[in-house]
Amino acid sequence: MGAKRSESGSRPASQTGWKVKVDERQRDAVALILAAPAATVALFTSTLFGGLLGTAVWIGGKVWQLGLPAFWHLKVEGQARSLSPALQGGFREGALLGVGMSAVMFVAWWLARGELDSEQIRGFVEPFGLLNPWLYFAAFCYWVLFNSVMEEYLFRWFIFEKFETFVSGRVAVVLAALVFTAHHLFGMWSMFPLWAALLGSLGVFCGGVIWSGLYLRYRSIWPCFLSHAIVDVTMFGIGAYILFS
Repeated sequence: MGAKRSESGSRPASQTGWKVKVDERQRDAVALILAAPAATVALFTSTLFGGLLGTAVWIGGKVWQLGLPAFWHLKVEGQARSLSPALQGGFREGALLGVGMSAVMFVAWWLARGELDSEQIRGFVEPFGLLNPWLYFAAFCYWVLFNSVMEEYLFRWFIFEKFETFVSGRVAVVLAALVFTAHHLFGMWSMFPLWAALLGSLGVFCGGVIWSGLYLRYRSIWPCFLSHAIVDVTMFGIGAYILFS
């Protein structure tokens, strides 16, 4: 025997709530399938082909990463627009964590710099025009001011929150960090020896855990962005030394 319907013929509240929950889980599973691999696939493909084709694939991937979450949030879920305001603060913690991670990154590079092949790194970035100091500076501005925001928007806001539909916040922190790490692994593997790429991936994973943890606590991408931007400034400073010194 099934559950009784009300006189109006509608489903009981408990059954309706269960159906809504199932629908939400199915919807968020599709969102994860569409969003989580996209950045990694675009980066891997652009790295594989390089040149104009690789750049076109990379740009297409960025458009997808930017457009899909917004479309999903506004059209599929019917949610209101939001600029992710930092109502609970978090900027002090973000800045301190960014400086701390930058210090660790600098020390790791300083200790390993003798093992890195500068010519191999230059050969990787040359097809993208990054041996030109002005283009390198333009890339620096893009990565610090835009790409870091977009990665927080994709990995911390969209992907992290979709994982929260299925697991606890703490587990979602780890899962979102793993997706974030996979996105960066292929690029590092192309520039560095395997041991350095794996070491760098460990650093990226730790950064992903820290930034997802910041988002879990403060529910805003902006403290995460501040921390991320500080790390990117350090990364580009080290890169400039490798390429132009």
